[in-house]
Amino acid sequence: MQSCGSLSARWLNASVAIGCVEPAGPGHGERDNRLTIKARQGEGPVKRAIRNAGWLLAGKGVGGIFSLVYLALAARSLGAEPFGVFALILSYGQAVSNLAQFQSWQTLVRYGAVHVAAGQHDKLGRVICFTALLDLGAASTGAVLGVAGVYLIGAQFGWSDSEQTLAMLFSISLLFGLRGTPTGILRLFDRFDLAAYAETVLPAMRLAGALVAWMTGASILGYLVAWSLAELVTTAAIWWASLREVSRRSTGRVSAKGPRLRGVVQENPDIWKFAWATNFTTSLSLVWKQFPVLAVGWALDSVAAGGLKIATQLAGALHKPTLALARSVYPELAKLAVTGHEEVRQVVARATVAAGLAGLLAVGIIVAFGQFALQLVGGDAYLFVYSVLIVLTIAAAFELCGVAIEPALVAFGRPGRVLMVRMIVAAIYVALLIWMVQALGLIGAAWATVCSSVMLVAGLYAVFRREVGVSSNRTAMTDRTDSVS
Repeated sequence: MQSCGSLSARWLNASVAIGCVEPAGPGHGERDNRLTIKARQGEGPVKRAIRNAGWLLAGKGVGGIFSLVYLALAARSLGAEPFGVFALILSYGQAVSNLAQFQSWQTLVRYGAVHVAAGQHDKLGRVICFTALLDLGAASTGAVLGVAGVYLIGAQFGWSDSEQTLAMLFSISLLFGLRGTPTGILRLFDRFDLAAYAETVLPAMRLAGALVAWMTGASILGYLVAWSLAELVTTAAIWWASLREVSRRSTGRVSAKGPRLRGVVQENPDIWKFAWATNFTTSLSLVWKQFPVLAVGWALDSVAAGGLKIATQLAGALHKPTLALARSVYPELAKLAVTGHEEVRQVVARATVAAGLAGLLAVGIIVAFGQFALQLVGGDAYLFVYSVLIVLTIAAAFELCGVAIEPALVAFGRPGRVLMVRMIVAAIYVALLIWMVQALGLIGAAWATVCSSVMLVAGLYAVFRREVGVSSNRTAMTDRTDSVS
């Protein structure tokens, strides 16, 4: 654990520098930095969240366009059946990666916001060390899960020995792309612009790799290599952006001496509980995105799985603003939750209304232009998933309505309740998905997703209302007690 001291110190310099203290010196650029920081501090939480969502959407918007292009290249060059195998291997690798990883950026933002507000930069450094170790441990655990999973279920998908080897190696390669800690640093200190720039590297590299694979007539292996290299380069870019911010803003060396892991647990109550809860919660959420493709590949065939993958990717255009809003609003809610719940409730209400309108607009766009989009991406061979695409977009619209509810509950320090809701809905979803795919075919997977989205938003909203109500009652009782005394 002592080896983390230098890492903590280095990152701690960034923590102090990025928004915690103003950079010293008379230079023109440094004065601009101070003005920028003060301007950002003067913004309200909703305005900051929208601005940060804009930065994330800028990166995600470019990524969305690129993703459709490289998916089209793969679908058209590989053919329906090989593309279906590629989609299954891709979904398996992403499911393993999502299942194993800790969402360490949430832990860093949740506890780091408290230490930044209190000016306790040494404690912040130890939290950063803690989350870096979480990322390392998650990668190691995921490698074991990836290998074991292929041996257990590979034959169920009809994979040959060579395809099972590809799935195993691909899932392991994605685990080196875990980048929660540097991402958390950038989000904690309001540098969503740098995170957006770094995130554009991923789709750009995937597109470049897909173009090379397409021009050379590569097989499934070529496209999987392109995906793996893109993850590694993106991770390097985000670390580079974070270290560059350290170098640009650091004003001196800050000591990070003191207890390491034991100190973190003592200084941050329930940090392990919070980390595990957010890990399970987000893992359930992200695995849902991959599980339908795997279930369809198991129950039907690889061609149906490939069609569902394309429909999911197109419907995922709505998930990009969902994730952008959730990730941008969470740091603001974490800061507001330190002082009270009423402002959090107001932010959630505004975000829900805006998200609901955006969801309705997205459904209308897909109904009008969905067939054209499918033809553009996969050709006539994938028009059979048009109805599936519409239903998946409806599911995404429902999910978009709850975009701010889960971050609010996490900011309140209630990730366990979010986990409980997600586990209940996930159990129902898995059973419903398997039954509806077997009973209705491919469209059954889409309707099962709609049902799960409605249940999830309703469950989270019920918990949120209860949490806000309890907080309001406690505040009222405190005010009455103070007035009597």
